[in-house]
Amino acid sequence: MTALLVALMVFLYSLQSLFCKLFSQHHDSPDASLTSTIFSISLGLFVGAATLAFAGFRFAPSPLTLTCGALNAVTLLVYNTAMIQASRGGSFSFQMLSSLFGGILVPMLFGALFLNESLTAVQLIAVALMLVSFVLMNLKGLTFRGNSRRFLFWCLALFLANGFYGVLLNLQQSRMGGAERNEMIVLSYLGLAALYGVVQLIRGRRSLAAGFRMSRRPLVFLLLCCVVATVCVHMVLYVLRFVDETVVYTIENGGVLALSVLYSRLLFHERLSKTQLAGIAVAVVSIVMLSL
Repeated sequence: MTALLVALMVFLYSLQSLFCKLFSQHHDSPDASLTSTIFSISLGLFVGAATLAFAGFRFAPSPLTLTCGALNAVTLLVYNTAMIQASRGGSFSFQMLSSLFGGILVPMLFGALFLNESLTAVQLIAVALMLVSFVLMNLKGLTFRGNSRRFLFWCLALFLANGFYGVLLNLQQSRMGGAERNEMIVLSYLGLAALYGVVQLIRGRRSLAAGFRMSRRPLVFLLLCCVVATVCVHMVLYVLRFVDETVVYTIENGGVLALSVLYSRLLFHERLSKTQLAGIAVAVVSIVMLSL
């Protein structure tokens, strides 16, 4: 049953990435940073409000959950900002590798150093294979030449932010015994919306209002992404109660990347190279090993 939940979670996370891409493509704004701001505020408000309503508007976070939720909101802000800044210059493949490696390695190292967690030899081999698959799937266009210190700084921020997002979710759930899941989500996502709103109001109130005026197509993709994201964040917190965090984030990151490459071929008619196909195959092997 848990394996099916993890598989469904990976599929839904891949849909979230797909809907996010489609929204970005169709949003009526030439400013990429404004598109990201509108997306983040909308996502934060939707996920936070939907979770609060689902919980019957019961909201009583403990000091630990309050702290983890507030830190997670800041972590999400850093992640989204770093993604925007890194995309303005440097290798996109290296940027994605930084994010994906961080999503696996940071929780794994944190768990081993501070939570007394350990992986079996088979699981460690599977994690290593997944990291190899990331490189293979991003090998086309991967270059280290011409990358400025500014770009490398934002890639490091991506690495740490994506990793600590997972660390904070797992830390709160492990310390609270699976309790206050709704409070953690509400604090993380409403906090994200509030932080982005304040930043954008400082930049310019008029541009923020203009960004929310959009045609039907991007609005549909935005709503679909918000609905799927709400389900996903609840699923990952539920699954973390039964499966080691390193296993969860390895399968999640690898599965989403593999499915995203397939979506690129099937929906956007991008050609897959032999190395990308090999990367997908290695990712599948890694996921199978982690599921044993």
